[in-house]
Amino acid sequence: MIKPYQDQLHLTGGEIIRQITFGMNDGVVSIFALLAGVAGANQTPKTILITLLAATIAGALSMAAGEFISGKSEKDYFQHEIEQERLEIHLTPEIEKEEIRLIYKRKGFSGDLLEQIVSQIIKDEDRWVREMVIEELNVTDLEPKNPIKNSIVIFFAFILGALFPVLPYLIFQSILPSNMIFWVATIVTFGGIFLAGAIKKFVTGVNWARSGIEMLLVGLFAYGISYFLGNLVGAAI
Repeated sequence: MIKPYQDQLHLTGGEIIRQITFGMNDGVVSIFALLAGVAGANQTPKTILITLLAATIAGALSMAAGEFISGKSEKDYFQHEIEQERLEIHLTPEIEKEEIRLIYKRKGFSGDLLEQIVSQIIKDEDRWVREMVIEELNVTDLEPKNPIKNSIVIFFAFILGALFPVLPYLIFQSILPSNMIFWVATIVTFGGIFLAGAIKKFVTGVNWARSGIEMLLVGLFAYGISYFLGNLVGAAI
């Protein structure tokens, strides 16, 4: 029996996957870099934990707020363009009709078929407006995204990534010595960074191992710089 074809190139809910992936990446790398800095400055485990928790909440809120403002601005912009295009259709319908004709002519249509397409589009004002706005803004979709939902996804994705460096300090606070907690957190976070990079394949299509290694190198770089600067600050103080 022949299996039905499934498109592996385009994922349902791709926008949500993108937000989870990059939110998690930002969370794990930024909080890990902060951990390296405060640990390099020889802070106590309790101080490190408080710092990481505060940075996690602040970072998650900041990213969520940024996503909300960005989504709201995009939605408002599209709505403004739709209203503007609707007004132009009412004021200068022949000019707007000719624009539709030119759009589809550039796509390779001509003759009677072109005229049929134009006639069909302008029968429905909403469809007419939509076609004009999509072509003029060079976008593929005018469906409004839910900025609240996107913000919530980004918020929890950031926290999920940040848990890798935070959890060892939360769990082993009173069990292990400070330097051992740091190395446990480092090993766990390196694994988290690789995982965060690997799941980027669902967005970029790049091989998961290559993507994970690339992300790990970025994390190592951020770790090294932050630890070095933390040592300098600790020595100066």
